[in-house]
Amino acid sequence: MIIDLRHRFVIPLRRLARRRGYRAPLAVAALLALLLVAPHGELHGALMVAYVLGGFLWTFLDVLFLPVTVPLLVIVGLPAALLAIRYRKYLRRPARPGNSALLCCALGVAAVLLGESVPGEDCGLLGLGALTLLALPVGWLLWHQTPWARRTGPDPATAKDPDPAAPGPLGRWRWAAAPLLLTAGALLVHYDLPADARFAATRPALTAHAEHALATGDTAPAWVAGYRLERTELVRGGATFTVAGTGAFAPHGYAYFPHGTPVGEAVTSYEELGGGWYSWSGTDHF
Repeated sequence: MIIDLRHRFVIPLRRLARRRGYRAPLAVAALLALLLVAPHGELHGALMVAYVLGGFLWTFLDVLFLPVTVPLLVIVGLPAALLAIRYRKYLRRPARPGNSALLCCALGVAAVLLGESVPGEDCGLLGLGALTLLALPVGWLLWHQTPWARRTGPDPATAKDPDPAAPGPLGRWRWAAAPLLLTAGALLVHYDLPADARFAATRPALTAHAEHALATGDTAPAWVAGYRLERTELVRGGATFTVAGTGAFAPHGYAYFPHGTPVGEAVTSYEELGGGWYSWSGTDHF
């Protein structure tokens, strides 16, 4: 069994990690998988704090745009522009986005969509997505100014010399791939499609689990259809389920009340989803 898993997953991943353009995406994918498996781990907590602090900073800069943000942009942007003009002959024009940039962009968008697909949002996943998407353009531009980006030696995986002038399989469309991914992700989030689509797809499994909990009184934590239901509360013919990793200052989750009015001890508000299901938010502990 161990040998079979090694040949199926470990060896192909090791070969992929040796190829140029796949190391950074594999690292981001590993972080994403870790957040999904451990929604209350230390990594999740650190990214959640970073996301919340970033939100506070963004709000501060937005509210004080003229007295604070504009002077900061001038102080930082003007010297950078002057240096770029002075040393422009030493700067290298970026090539088309490669596999690494496009895959990292796709993973960043995926992290944001997954973070928006649960009640109250998963700030850890949103933090990973935001950091990936914010660091990607800066890292991509800086990478092209390093000596490593200017090497044209053979790829160790293919033993072939890369041709910088070759159009590649996507050609000029590589420039449009990242903006299209970001636009699609923004539209999906704007119309609340990640949460609605995920709940619609997982409702049968959640209903079966809720019916089982009501029939047996089982309130143990469980993984159900990709959700980590860490706390179950049985009240008045229904049940409330706390989804792990959701919310920054208050718990969130789903509730199933097929025959009555939803009630919960720590619940402050409900939103009806149909079929006896509700999404709920708890008391804010901020």
